[in-house]
Amino acid sequence: MTSKDWHFPEALKRGEFPFLNLLGIEVGEIESGKAIIHLTIEEKHLRSLGMAHGGVTGTLLDSALGIAGASQAPDQHHAVTMQLNINFTKTVKQGDRLTTTGRCLHHGTRTAVCQGETTDQEGQIVATATSTLMFLPLER
Repeated sequence: MTSKDWHFPEALKRGEFPFLNLLGIEVGEIESGKAIIHLTIEEKHLRSLGMAHGGVTGTLLDSALGIAGASQAPDQHHAVTMQLNINFTKTVKQGDRLTTTGRCLHHGTRTAVCQGETTDQEGQIVATATSTLMFLPLER
């Protein structure tokens, strides 16, 4: 596949992101400047004491913010995270159903600023994040 054949939302829906597939992350909604993804916490996501590893929540946030930002990238560009700041507010346990929403707050031709949050099945915020993304041209 050449870069001119690659379109981000369709690629995501086709499952062309192996790491998200490995974790079991499900794509919810993707629209211009916004992305919603989901994950049900399984045993494989746990660290000690029965808690989900913070990296799992971090991956959800990085992914949703990245998808939201990438939806604003110039034609023939993709987005990479330059900075990610996460604040954890609640412990996550096995069986919890997490929803992460990312929004692009601002974008230019080279960068984007995004924010988002992860909530549990009760709507309680478990983490928030902000990120700065850089748009890079797709390799030809």
